[in-house]
Amino acid sequence: MSPDPLTSVVADVRDPEIDVGLGDLGVVRSVSRTDDRIVVHLAPTRLSCPARGEIARRVRSALNDAAPGHGIEIVWERGTWQPAAVNSAGRDALRTAGYRVAGEAPRCPYCAGDDVVRAGRFGGAVCKVPYDCRGCGSPFDVIGTAGCSAVLPVPDVRQGGAR
Repeated sequence: MSPDPLTSVVADVRDPEIDVGLGDLGVVRSVSRTDDRIVVHLAPTRLSCPARGEIARRVRSALNDAAPGHGIEIVWERGTWQPAAVNSAGRDALRTAGYRVAGEAPRCPYCAGDDVVRAGRFGGAVCKVPYDCRGCGSPFDVIGTAGCSAVLPVPDVRQGGAR
C-alpha cells in the first residue's frame, strides 16, 4: 500500500522550534484517511516536548487546507523517535540552524571543526547538550540526547575539557 498523498502535506509542516519540516526531522510516522477522518501518527523528539500543541495546530491547519471537511486525529507515539530518523535534508537544516544530531561525533556546525568541548549537562531543553567550538568560538547544541525519547551515549567529558 502506498502512503497517503497527505503524508507530504504533514511532512512539510515546519517544526516551531527549529525551521525544519516534520518529515525531515523524522517525526511523521504515518498518515491515513477514511471518507471523513484523517489520522496522523507523530513521534515527538522528546517525551515532554512543549511544542506538541503547536505542532498539532500546524498539522491540523495544513490538513484542513489540503483536505477540508475531514475530522483530524493526532496520535503521539511516545518513545519511538530516534536521531537516526532525521534524514539528510533534516541534518542539513539543523546544521544551518547551529545544531548537530546525536549519534555522530560532535563537530561544529559552523566550521566543521572537531575541537569541541561539552559546555554543560543540558541546554535550552533537556534533549539538547551545549558544546563550544574551540576552533571558531561558536556555541552549538547536539540534539537527540539525554531527555529525548532515545537514550544515547554522550561523550564522557567534563565542562571545560576531556577527562
